[in-house]
Amino acid sequence: MRKNRMQSGTQNPATKFIQWSSKHQTFLYYDKQKKENILIDLPLKFLAIARYKTIKGWNQSKEASLISNEVRDLKHEMIVNVYPKNGDRYELCRGDWNTIKEKVEMWKGKYTESVYVMLPDGEVANLQLNGASLSTWFEFQKNQTDRFFDNWVVVKGFKEGQQGAVSYTYPVFAWGTSLDTESQLRADTADVKIEEYELSYFGAKVEKEENHRQRSEVDKYEMNRNRPPVPPSDIDAELAMHEAVADDDLPF
Repeated sequence: MRKNRMQSGTQNPATKFIQWSSKHQTFLYYDKQKKENILIDLPLKFLAIARYKTIKGWNQSKEASLISNEVRDLKHEMIVNVYPKNGDRYELCRGDWNTIKEKVEMWKGKYTESVYVMLPDGEVANLQLNGASLSTWFEFQKNQTDRFFDNWVVVKGFKEGQQGAVSYTYPVFAWGTSLDTESQLRADTADVKIEEYELSYFGAKVEKEENHRQRSEVDKYEMNRNRPPVPPSDIDAELAMHEAVADDDLPF
């Protein structure tokens, strides 16, 4: 089959970039066509396929979004760009997480787990978890990584938390049923899309397998250290700007 070799790289396979809204007590994503945030009715069911680390944030005082490239390991270099609502982007800092953490947090940037998932209809989405939603996600997946291959993850509701004078909500993750045969086939297709994207994005050398989903977590692949990090894109910055505004008052 012929391919369009004039393309510069594989497009991000995610059609939605989803994050938790404490204010609305559910997940939401920004619809570029409608130019508005779309709330997702719970329960939300997804299959987690790959995960990376990134930085996202919204600085209300400067009216600017912060975003970095995705990395597999926090020891890898992160490039953090600032995207003012009215103005040109510029680089804030770069380095591994420990080196830039203090400056990023001073600018209201948040360490974010970037999880590529498949929704029940086969659609690939990106789940962006930070703050309280990240804490509960870490707790949920502890010693459970083997189950991600064959089991749905379901969010049916939320819990409330308190930090100082600020109240907030966070999602409750739970294991759903195993994938049926049809869902497994959809997962194979979604996995190929994500693998093609990571090959284009990271430039990693990956051994091809007959069944792509036989591979374990994405993090097992080593990053090609001779290739410079991919800087964040304008599209990501636009999404971050609209997604982060609603919960800017959270204490995380």
